[in-house]
Amino acid sequence: MAQPDFDQARFIAALTRHQPALEAFCHAQLANRQDAQEALQATCVKLWEKAADWDAETEFLPWAFAVARFTVLSFIRDRMRDRLVFDEDVVLAMAQETEVAAAEFEERREALGNCMRKLKAEQRGILHAHYLTGRTVREIATGTQRSESAVKMTLLRLREQLSQCIQRQLHPSS
Repeated sequence: MAQPDFDQARFIAALTRHQPALEAFCHAQLANRQDAQEALQATCVKLWEKAADWDAETEFLPWAFAVARFTVLSFIRDRMRDRLVFDEDVVLAMAQETEVAAAEFEERREALGNCMRKLKAEQRGILHAHYLTGRTVREIATGTQRSESAVKMTLLRLREQLSQCIQRQLHPSS
């Protein structure tokens, strides 16, 4: 099955590291979350089946995207009777842009983490309350004894600050 020089540990590490990007790719290609999860699972199975074909000296993600693209297209062909599935032409048109965005996903996530650590605890708390726990602006305003407009402005400024920080980390020469 596998070639003698196949490095299973390296393959597992690459697949694990890039699974969020593959997941983002599948979600971008399919309209339905459940379909995207099924396509991701099928992609992972196909990657395991083809693991010995991967040259560990080359980048994993472009190879995995090619497998994912064909898996998604196969999935779409199987589901053509569902009117919510994109046509094959649309998927192919979106694939290149999605691959680039998904490849940058991990870098952006890491940059966001670095930028979040630079914020004050209170600022992180407001972002956490709103975006992770789903608290409304009104609830945050009440909890922090601020006006709703002050909380809205704080969220706006923090989003802008994080966006600029992420851009600086991803493109330091800009």
